Amino acid sequence: MPATAGCSSRPGGGTPEAGRLARIERIGDRCGTVEVVQGTSCAVIITSEGLGAADETKILARVRRWLSADWEPAPAIAALPDAAALIERGGGRMLRGSCFYEDFIKTVLTINANWSATCPQAVLDYGEGRMRERGKLGFRARTVIAATRRMLDDGVITGDGNGIPDRLSHDYLLGLSGVGPYAAAHCRVLLHDFSRIPIDTSVVAYLRAKYSCDPVEFAVTRSQWGPYLALGYRMARLSDKCTPGPPLFCRTRFHALTRFSRLHTSSINCSVTAELSGAGFATNGSVRW
Repeated sequence: MPATAGCSSRPGGGTPEAGRLARIERIGDRCGTVEVVQGTSCAVIITSEGLGAADETKILARVRRWLSADWEPAPAIAALPDAAALIERGGGRMLRGSCFYEDFIKTVLTINANWSATCPQAVLDYGEGRMRERGKLGFRARTVIAATRRMLDDGVITGDGNGIPDRLSHDYLLGLSGVGPYAAAHCRVLLHDFSRIPIDTSVVAYLRAKYSCDPVEFAVTRSQWGPYLALGYRMARLSDKCTPGPPLFCRTRFHALTRFSRLHTSSINCSVTAELSGAGFATNGSVRW
């Protein structure tokens, strides 16, 4: 997994530069470790400990989300012909968390926070006071609680934190307490909406140095990119430091071959070789825009 694609909400530990990701996942009332390793140029190997064979479908679904395996790059390739080679190699596939709620919280906190595989209701139950004092979130504790409660009440996230993209519009996200333009655009990019660049000081500095313009001018002069403005911007930055190489995943379907071996009565080791769909996957941890 050698290149990087854009925004990132890194799902856990491991060494992405070596093609390895690992984290603790909660499925039902069980917790276990899930690890993903680059197997071949068109497959990853997924292993888990502490989770059972019955959890295989959910494990695969979460890894698919980590690697943005369901994203279809063809429209982006058509819109960004100059970046087609990079997209074929994985540009556009962001490294994400296991659910939208995890991505949202990490974005609001502005750091790559450790994630305890919790659910939105558990955050509400923990409460603003303890989150402020014990969790050391300070003023962001109120933002987290208010936004979590509203998203649950509005039905835009499920009880386990999965988001409904069509209902999590940019305007909706901006309406959440404490969420500004950068966070809203960042969350939308992690839902594969590339219509807005998440603008921070790094973006402003890069555009000024590279193109002698500001973000507004950059967007106007690249209107032909249409809904892929943010991806085009990211590919431009990536091309500055990316070296040519072979495409990674090029299969058109997701197929998994599984092998289970019992470790002990309460733990199953799951080894999965998965051929992931579409153009290559690009993951190397947290990335600044």
